[in-house]
Amino acid sequence: MKKYILTIALFAISYLGFSQTTPTAQLRVADRTTAFGQNLPAGTQIYVVSDSTLWQVKVGIASTLTVTTALTSLILINSSVNYSVETFEAAATPDTYTLSKIPITDTIGLTVMMNGAALRPTTDYTSSGATLTIISAQSQYDKFVVSYTYTTN
Repeated sequence: MKKYILTIALFAISYLGFSQTTPTAQLRVADRTTAFGQNLPAGTQIYVVSDSTLWQVKVGIASTLTVTTALTSLILINSSVNYSVETFEAAATPDTYTLSKIPITDTIGLTVMMNGAALRPTTDYTSSGATLTIISAQSQYDKFVVSYTYTTN
Protein backbone atom coordinates (compact mmCIF):
# COMPACT_ATOMS: atom_id res chain seq x y z
CA MET A 1 0.00 0.00 0.00
CA LYS A 2 2.88 2.36 0.82
CA LYS A 3 4.43 1.71 -2.59
CA TYR A 4 1.12 2.47 -4.27
CA ILE A 5 0.73 5.78 -2.39
CA LEU A 6 4.36 6.74 -3.05
CA THR A 7 3.97 5.95 -6.76
CA ILE A 8 0.83 8.07 -7.05
CA ALA A 9 2.50 10.89 -5.10
CA LEU A 10 5.54 10.70 -7.41
CA PHE A 11 3.34 10.93 -10.51
CA ALA A 12 1.35 13.83 -9.04
CA ILE A 13 4.51 15.77 -8.11
CA SER A 14 6.07 15.08 -11.51
CA TYR A 15 2.94 16.22 -13.31
CA LEU A 16 2.61 19.41 -11.29
CA GLY A 17 6.33 20.18 -11.37
CA PHE A 18 6.92 19.69 -15.08
CA SER A 19 3.63 20.97 -16.43
CA GLN A 20 4.00 24.57 -15.29
CA THR A 21 5.03 26.84 -18.13
CA THR A 22 4.69 30.52 -18.78
CA PRO A 23 2.27 31.05 -21.64
CA THR A 24 3.69 33.34 -24.30
CA ALA A 25 1.26 35.01 -26.66
CA GLN A 26 2.34 36.83 -29.79
CA LEU A 27 0.85 39.96 -31.28
CA ARG A 28 1.61 41.71 -34.59
CA VAL A 29 1.04 45.44 -34.98
CA ALA A 30 1.46 47.56 -38.11
CA ASP A 31 3.67 50.22 -36.53
CA ARG A 32 4.70 51.64 -33.16
CA THR A 33 1.65 53.91 -32.96
CA THR A 34 -0.97 51.18 -33.40
CA ALA A 35 -2.97 50.47 -30.21
CA PHE A 36 -2.72 46.88 -28.98
CA GLY A 37 -6.51 46.45 -28.76
CA GLN A 38 -6.26 43.93 -25.92
CA ASN A 39 -4.69 43.81 -22.49
CA LEU A 40 -1.29 42.14 -22.69
CA PRO A 41 0.09 40.00 -19.85
CA ALA A 42 3.80 39.80 -19.03
CA GLY A 43 5.67 37.56 -21.45
CA THR A 44 3.68 38.53 -24.53
CA GLN A 45 5.80 39.16 -27.61
CA ILE A 46 4.94 42.07 -29.91
CA TYR A 47 6.21 42.17 -33.50
CA VAL A 48 6.18 45.59 -35.20
CA VAL A 49 5.86 45.05 -38.95
CA SER A 50 7.00 48.54 -40.06
CA ASP A 51 10.49 48.32 -38.52
CA SER A 52 10.84 44.54 -37.96
CA THR A 53 11.42 44.84 -34.21
CA LEU A 54 10.38 42.28 -31.63
CA TRP A 55 9.44 43.36 -28.11
CA GLN A 56 8.57 41.44 -24.95
CA VAL A 57 6.18 42.73 -22.29
CA LYS A 58 7.78 43.02 -18.80
CA VAL A 59 4.57 43.83 -16.90
CA GLY A 60 0.91 43.86 -17.89
CA ILE A 61 -0.06 46.53 -20.44
CA ALA A 62 -3.47 48.12 -21.07
CA SER A 63 -5.17 47.67 -24.44
CA THR A 64 -5.14 51.39 -25.26
CA LEU A 65 -1.34 51.71 -25.23
CA THR A 66 1.07 51.48 -28.17
CA VAL A 67 4.73 50.47 -28.43
CA THR A 68 5.65 54.16 -28.32
CA THR A 69 3.63 54.88 -25.17
CA ALA A 70 4.54 51.63 -23.38
CA LEU A 71 8.33 51.64 -23.92
CA THR A 72 9.09 51.46 -20.19
CA SER A 73 7.09 48.23 -19.95
CA LEU A 74 8.81 46.57 -22.92
CA ILE A 75 12.14 44.89 -23.60
CA LEU A 76 13.58 45.06 -27.12
CA ILE A 77 14.47 41.51 -28.13
CA ASN A 78 16.02 42.38 -31.48
CA SER A 79 17.17 45.63 -32.96
CA SER A 80 17.98 46.55 -36.50
CA VAL A 81 21.52 47.84 -36.99
CA ASN A 82 21.95 50.20 -39.93
CA TYR A 83 24.87 51.98 -41.55
CA SER A 84 24.76 55.68 -42.43
CA VAL A 85 27.02 57.92 -44.49
CA GLU A 86 26.46 61.67 -44.32
CA THR A 87 28.22 64.62 -45.91
CA PHE A 88 28.67 68.15 -44.64
CA GLU A 89 30.26 71.27 -46.04
CA ALA A 90 31.91 73.68 -43.64
CA ALA A 91 30.50 77.19 -43.49
CA ALA A 92 32.54 80.19 -42.41
CA THR A 93 32.99 79.25 -38.74
CA PRO A 94 30.78 76.40 -37.52
CA ASP A 95 32.53 73.45 -35.99
CA THR A 96 29.44 71.55 -34.82
CA TYR A 97 27.24 69.42 -37.07
CA THR A 98 24.05 67.48 -36.37
CA LEU A 99 23.86 63.87 -37.54
CA SER A 100 20.51 62.53 -38.72
CA LYS A 101 20.72 59.49 -36.38
CA ILE A 102 22.42 58.74 -33.06
CA PRO A 103 25.52 56.52 -33.50
CA ILE A 104 25.79 53.33 -31.43
CA THR A 105 29.09 54.53 -29.92
CA ASP A 106 30.12 58.15 -29.38
CA THR A 107 33.35 59.43 -31.02
CA ILE A 108 35.16 56.13 -31.67
CA GLY A 109 32.08 54.70 -33.40
CA LEU A 110 32.36 57.24 -36.22
CA THR A 111 34.71 57.55 -39.16
CA VAL A 112 35.18 61.17 -40.22
CA MET A 113 36.96 62.26 -43.40
CA MET A 114 37.82 65.89 -44.17
CA ASN A 115 38.64 66.58 -47.82
CA GLY A 116 39.49 62.88 -48.26
CA ALA A 117 41.81 62.61 -45.23
CA ALA A 118 40.81 60.64 -42.15
CA LEU A 119 40.43 62.57 -38.91
CA ARG A 120 41.51 61.10 -35.56
CA PRO A 121 38.87 60.43 -32.89
CA THR A 122 39.17 62.62 -29.76
CA THR A 123 42.11 64.51 -31.35
CA ASP A 124 40.37 65.94 -34.42
CA TYR A 125 36.70 65.35 -33.57
CA THR A 126 34.32 64.19 -30.83
CA SER A 127 30.67 63.27 -30.81
CA SER A 128 27.95 63.07 -28.24
CA GLY A 129 24.55 61.78 -29.25
CA ALA A 130 23.75 63.23 -32.67
CA THR A 131 26.19 66.16 -32.31
CA LEU A 132 29.54 65.98 -34.11
CA THR A 133 32.17 68.53 -33.06
CA ILE A 134 35.22 69.13 -35.26
CA ILE A 135 38.20 70.13 -33.13
CA SER A 136 40.82 70.46 -35.87
CA ALA A 137 41.04 73.63 -37.96
CA GLN A 138 38.62 73.89 -40.85
CA SER A 139 38.06 76.32 -43.65
CA GLN A 140 34.93 77.38 -45.45
CA TYR A 141 33.88 74.80 -48.08
CA ASP A 142 35.84 71.94 -46.48
CA LYS A 143 34.01 68.69 -47.20
CA PHE A 144 33.27 66.16 -44.45
CA VAL A 145 32.11 62.57 -44.92
CA VAL A 146 30.89 60.86 -41.75
CA SER A 147 30.04 57.15 -41.52
CA TYR A 148 28.64 55.29 -38.52
CA THR A 149 26.27 52.56 -37.42
CA TYR A 150 23.02 53.19 -35.56
CA THR A 151 20.13 51.11 -34.30
CA THR A 152 16.44 51.45 -34.93
CA ASN A 153 14.71 50.38 -31.78
